[in-house]
Formats: sequence, structure tokens, C-alpha cells
Amino acid sequence: MNRFPFRMAWRQTRRAWRHFAVLVACVALGVAAVVGVASFAASLDRTLSREARALMGGDLELRSVRPLDATAEALLARLGAEGATVLHVRELVGMTRDPAGGTTLLVELKAVGDAYPLYGAVETEPAQPLRELLGPTGAVVHEALLARLGVRVGDPILIGAARFTVTGVLRREPDRPGRVFTLGPRVLIAAEALEGTGLVRLGSHVHYRTLVRLPAGADAAAARARLARQLADPRVRLATFDEAQPGLRRFFRQLTTYLGLVGLTSLFVGGIGVAASVWTFVRRQLPTIAILKCLGADSRQLLATYLVQTLGLGGLGSLAGAGLGLAVQALLAPLLAGFLPFAVEPRLEPRALVQGLLMGLLVTLLCALWPLTGIRAVSPALILRFPVEPAAARESLRRGRSWRVALPVAAGLAGLALWQAGSLKVGAIFVGAAGAALVLLAGLARAVVALARRAPRLPSLAWRQGLANLHRPGSQTAGVVVALGIGVMLLVAVALLERSLDRQLDHERRREAPSFFFVDVQPDQVEAFRRTVSRANGGAPQLTPVVRARLAAINGEPLSRARWEGREDAWYFTREYVLTVAAAPPALNPLTRGRWWTAAEAAARPRISVEEAAARAFGVDVGGTLTFDVQGVRVEAEVMSLRTVDWQSLTTNFFVIFSPGALDGAPWSYVATARVPASAEVALQDAVVAAFPNVTAIPVRDVLERVSRVLDQIGVAIRAVALFVVGAGLAVMGGALAASRYQRLYESALLKTLGAPRATIARVFAVEYVWRRGREASPWGPCSRGSSSGSSSTRRGRSRPGRSPSASRSPWRSRWGWGSWGPSGCWGSGRSRCSAGSESNPGRGPWPRRSGVGRPYRSYGNSSPNDVAPNGHRPHDDPSCGEAGAGVTDDGAERGPQR
Repeated sequence: MNRFPFRMAWRQTRRAWRHFAVLVACVALGVAAVVGVASFAASLDRTLSREARALMGGDLELRSVRPLDATAEALLARLGAEGATVLHVRELVGMTRDPAGGTTLLVELKAVGDAYPLYGAVETEPAQPLRELLGPTGAVVHEALLARLGVRVGDPILIGAARFTVTGVLRREPDRPGRVFTLGPRVLIAAEALEGTGLVRLGSHVHYRTLVRLPAGADAAAARARLARQLADPRVRLATFDEAQPGLRRFFRQLTTYLGLVGLTSLFVGGIGVAASVWTFVRRQLPTIAILKCLGADSRQLLATYLVQTLGLGGLGSLAGAGLGLAVQALLAPLLAGFLPFAVEPRLEPRALVQGLLMGLLVTLLCALWPLTGIRAVSPALILRFPVEPAAARESLRRGRSWRVALPVAAGLAGLALWQAGSLKVGAIFVGAAGAALVLLAGLARAVVALARRAPRLPSLAWRQGLANLHRPGSQTAGVVVALGIGVMLLVAVALLERSLDRQLDHERRREAPSFFFVDVQPDQVEAFRRTVSRANGGAPQLTPVVRARLAAINGEPLSRARWEGREDAWYFTREYVLTVAAAPPALNPLTRGRWWTAAEAAARPRISVEEAAARAFGVDVGGTLTFDVQGVRVEAEVMSLRTVDWQSLTTNFFVIFSPGALDGAPWSYVATARVPASAEVALQDAVVAAFPNVTAIPVRDVLERVSRVLDQIGVAIRAVALFVVGAGLAVMGGALAASRYQRLYESALLKTLGAPRATIARVFAVEYVWRRGREASPWGPCSRGSSSGSSSTRRGRSRPGRSPSASRSPWRSRWGWGSWGPSGCWGSGRSRCSAGSESNPGRGPWPRRSGVGRPYRSYGNSSPNDVAPNGHRPHDDPSCGEAGAGVTDDGAERGPQR
């Protein structure tokens, strides 16, 4: 085994460890974000699997919007005879009221049997068995209800038309669905007490859940398969405990996928820092590379040396990032705890750790290949040419990079994105968006650099010199700006999206949005309801007749489970539809295909208009038929039109609208909307609930506020991960500043030789870095080469020693310079001696580190004959000082003046 690459890699790394600290930091920040998100997702899946039975409430669940038929009840009775425990639960939304004060509140009501819960435990205060607390008229309520109604344990409340006593406070409910938001506090009552509330009527929206606990050792999947074969009603949804909380799983799967892609973005930004660090180091090692080639080392050995070095440092950064990933996971857990019905224990998951380490090493390898391929073009004769033609030597290194390597690098990074996304579609969207963003940034960067190059000669020295530094040879403007630009772009995009959603959720701006939706208004209550609402707001409410139904057949073919099982849009087939009738199309529902029916067509046979996304899921078009089961009666209707629906309009919208007369005789109820001033909302709600206990009032303002709070929580989590992108960008910027520090020392020494005070030098750097940070765009790559000198603003002898040409009239102040990132990375530049520009030491900067560049010098531009530079030259004898040095330029970020 050839140990030369390993020995050389260790030797060079040991000497230049400060330079590679930036590389390690870039990789560590990216890997920390990836490992943290992946560990959180793995911990969440592990906890869901462990708590699956408690989250569902049993081994099996049968869910429907109607009571189970006789066939289903017989199958459940057979399971009970085999030793299973069967429990019936009903859930619905209703109104509760304080009989003393009249205050009303929307609640989520749950009626349970004596055996509840089958798994897990209900935590209450006082800590008594739930069956004892409920009794025939007891209610266990969430703490939020006590605060909203102003009641205490032992006080009476009204639920619908029935009177209950608050007997306890609900602390934890094991099978409470994890939801993004809820409509109101939870209230538990006994199953037999629900009938007395009057809330369950024909057409009421009630969820019927049947939970089954199988005997020990029974196979839940086999029991589910047996029930599925024997159940005649396809509208009953069957699930085992492995499928518990599908909505919660889907929500967190999508959220963690998005957060994972944000973390991968931070790793890609760190890859820019890797490329920049490797490129800068290789440029400094050009003489060493040439010497090694003279001694017999070939390009393959040298490439292996630097790859070993880079991968070793990337591995070190990946290990450090894996440790930081635990802190990221610990940060995400409390931010998202409000969406979880259980606590997630943060721990470093082995799979996430391996994934993060592999991604860190692969990104390091891919981003280092591009700058390292130029080693092949370094000629051994470079050792003779470099002292006199360093620019040409570096140009050969740049031209030696092969574009044939760029394509595999891009393909590798795209493959990492697909791996992280876990979906070809999502990964392709991410890769396309990232590519488009980079192309846009590259175009803007070129425009900014071209603008700086062609800028007119400004009277201010700081502006002339700062703008010239943007396009000078060896500038790292590109890498710095693209790294920060991506992070800032991500944060701004999240902020703009949140602001747009906040505007949409602002009830005061939504003039078309009603204040309330009133549900389950019965036909015999319509006139009295109109009068009650009109007295509160002076205007009549809008009432829309509705009836609930289930899809039964498509184009005459009855629905079966095989049609929707395994499909992402299965809910189109299993959900309950709210149907209505209309003689004219809704104002906010433009037709996309077909036309609306005429009165004669409506009288001839039932016609329907279908929302276009639902029609695509059904596989029907204009002329097809859909059959609905309307409370036990099947109605077949022809599709006359397809339309788009703005579901964000906060008006009554429907998937399916029937023609007038098609549903005559159906058990109608009404949905009403009303808008009142904010000050009258509470009074209207209390008046309606007091007069109509069965009517559910949904306050739109409260719902929008809950959604807004949820979005705020999600936004905080996204921004927390996005900060790693910005952190990686700042690390790239710090590396660029460190790489160009010697050039800053040389430039500041030259300017001070010409008479510039510290304030002017600070303003020069301020102009450059304010422009860099203000233009968040640049092409991908570690460097961008210009065609102008870094000292072009002092040519033709316009600056005289002892006097700054613009110090007296510049509008800038020194605090502008030292308040920006750029000058803070050029520490010591304002105190460098003018003789710093006289040392030509290729590969190490104008002076060795021991030269005392950082020591203050008492005069500006007037050197003493006794002040001698480390190479033995006096400043006045050096052509780089005074008038003679005004036109001398610097060719690279780490080279002194050419003499």
C-alpha cells in the first residue's frame, strides 16, 4: 500500500489546520441539520410504532359516518364470542353553554362506553376512574373550557338540550387524534347520555368509531382481512393499529421531508465552502505541487493526496455535525410538541447518523473534485516560472479543470437530493428549483460584476477602491455571495409565504368572509333562525340547503375497496359528501368544461356539476354519471360541467352541486352564514345557541386565529433549520475573508503609504462588503476572475503621500466600515505598516506571520530610513511604496507585489 498520499495529507493538514477550520465548520453545520431532522423523524416513527395501539384505541378500528348495519354488528358479535372486547365511540362537534352566564363555546364532543379506553389510560383531575366521573350526567372537560366559560369543577353546563355537571378536568386522552388544529376543547360524556342532547338527528355529522381489542396472540392483520371480506358496506373504513393516526403520520412525513431538504441545502452551501477552501489551498500549493512533480510524483498521486486530506477533514466535520444533530433534534421536539399526542424522546438514531455521515463525505468529495482536477495541468516547469509569472501559473490551474467532471458532480448532488426527499417527484422539484435559483443568481452576479467593472470614476476613493475589489483577480465574491444568498433567499421565502398566508387569514381584510358558519339548522327552524340573526346584525343570513351522501357508483360501476386501496386520493371515494342544489353556477366557481343546465334539462333528469380535481380522481368527464347514496336512496346523475373551486374563499363551497328538483324529498338541513361586527359576535353566538341548542356555531375568526398560530409554530421550526443555511454561508464568508487577509494587509499598507488614514481604509472595505452582501447572487464556484487591479483607483499619481484624495469630502464614516462583516475579517489591515507591500513572498502573503504586521506604525506615508522590512529593504528603496508603487497590482489573494 502506498502511504505517500496519507503522509503528505497529514503533513500539510498539520501545518495549515487553521485554513481548514472553515471546511470542517461548513461540513459540520450541514450535517448537523441533516442528522437532526432525520433523527427527529426516526424518533417520531419509533414512538408512533410503540404507542400505535393506544393512539388508535384498539387493535382494530371500524370508522363510518353512519351506524353500522346488521351484518357488521353480527361480525363484531362473533369477534366478541372469540374473546375480543368491542367498544363503540361517537364523536361530533356541538355547542356548550354556561346556564348561569349564557356564554357559549364550540366543543368537540366524545361519547364513550364503560370499557373506554381499551389501551392506555385517561389522565384526569381528580385522578378517579373515568366511569365514576362520567356517570349518567357527568362531563370531563378540557381545561380550556373552564377558562372560556368561567366555570369550575362541580358547576353545571348545557350541551345541546341536556344538562351536565363538570366532574373532572381532562389532562390526557390516549387516542386523541394528533391534529394541526382543533375546533374547540374536548368534552367526554357517557355513551347513553348523548341521545338526550338532541345533537344526533337525521343528517347530523357524527363519526362512528368501533374499537376492537383482540385476544392475546391474535393477528390483527388477519382479523382485518376477514372483516374486509365479509363486510358488505364499502363505506366502513377498516384499519389496524399499524395504520393509526394516518393524518398525523402524513403531516409529519411532509414536514420532515421539507425540513430535511432545508438541511440538505445547508450542506450544499457548506459544499461551496469546501470548494472555496480546497481551491484556495491548491493555489497556495502550486510551487509545492510543481516540486513534487519534479521529484517524480504523478498527477494521480497528488490528486489522491489532496482527496485523502479533504475527505479526512470532511469526515471530521461530519462527526462534529452528528454530535450537533442531537441539539437540533432537541430543538425541534418542543417546537412541534403542540401537534403531538405524546412526547418524543430525543436521541441519536443510528440510521440518521449513518445517513448524515455519508452525505457529509459525499458532498465533500463532490465539491472538492472540481477544484482538484486542475492539478493535472500543473507543469513541473512551474517552479521556475512561478516567481515571475504567478498569474499565468494560476491561470493554467484554472484551465486545467475539466468540464467532464462538472457533470458527474452535478449528477451526484442531484442524487443526494433524491435520496433525502425519498420521492422522485419531490426530489426533482427540489433539484429544478435549486438549479433555477443558481442560474438566476449566476446571471445577477455577472451583471453586478460587469456593472462594477464599468462604473464611472467616482470622486470618493472608498467607492472607487471598494467597487474595484469586487471584480479584481482572485476575488471570492462569487462563493461568498452565493452561499449567503441561498440562505437569505430561503429565509425571505419563508417570511414572504408566512406574510401572504397571514394576509389571507386576516379576518378584517377578508371582507367576503362571514363571521359565522351555522350548521344543522332544521327546516322548521329556518324562519325563527332568520329573525334571530337579523335582530343581531340587521341583515338576513344566507341559508343553503344541504344533505349528506356517499358515493356509490361511477359510470354505473359500483364502488369496491379495490378501486381506492393504495391510492393517495382514496379519501375522494370514502368521504361523506355534502350535496346542495342550485339553478345557477356559483359566482366564484368558473366552469372549465361543459355548461350549466337549463330548466328543461334539470326537469328531464338529475344533473350535476363536479369540482375538477374530484372528477379527475373519479375518472369521469362531461357526459359521465355518478351515483350517490342519499340517506339510503340511490340517485344517479349525469355530469354536465366541471368547475374550479376556491377553497380559500371562506364561502360555502361544494364538490358536487345537483340540479333543482333532483333531490326532492331528501332530509334537508341548512348551513347558514352571517357577518357581524366583531363587537357583536359573542352576542350573536349566545343568542343562536340559546334559541337553537342543536345548531352548531363555528366562529370563523377563532378558526383563522388557530390556523395562524399553527403556521407560526411551523414557521419557527422551518426558520430554526434554515438558520443552519445562513450559518454555513457565514462560514463560507469567514473562509473567504481569512483567505484574503494577506491581500488586505498589502492593500491597506499601500493605501497608507499613499496617505490614506484608517477611516478611509475602513470605508474601502465597507463599500466592497456591503455590496457583496447586498447583491445575494453569484455563479457557483470558489472564485470569479476579473480583469481589473485591486489598486486601480490610485493610478496615474493622483494620490500623494501624506494626503488622502477624498478623506475630507467623503460622506462615509468609519462606523460604516467596522459595522459590516467585511472589515471585521480584515483585522489588522488598518494598522499595517507601509513596508508590508514591499515583500514578495509567493504562497505566503507579503510578510511572514512573524513580521509584526499587526503592530501600529506612527506615521502614514512618511517612513523613517531606519525602519527596515524583514527582507532587508527600506520602504523608501522599495518600488511598491510612494508614487512609484501607485500602479503596482496584486495578482492573487495570497501573493505580494510583483517586482
